[in-house]
Amino acid sequence: MSNIKLLKAGTLSDGTQRFQSQLYVGKDTADFVMGTDGIMKCYDNGEKGFNFYPYNKPYEIVSSKNDMVRQVL
Repeated sequence: MSNIKLLKAGTLSDGTQRFQSQLYVGKDTADFVMGTDGIMKCYDNGEKGFNFYPYNKPYEIVSSKNDMVRQVL
């Protein structure tokens, strides 16, 4: 199983880092976030409905969109 690749999409004023797992044309979206506690979370439908839930699978933070071109989703 290969790691999902995440590209940093920005940082919020409270220090939360935003990451995207897919490239979207013309906009930055974040389906992953990491709070100041260092826990990576993924946007998903869980026990509280759609929300960010802890992500426990392997991931890799990449530094450019070129690194995102090919990945298994």
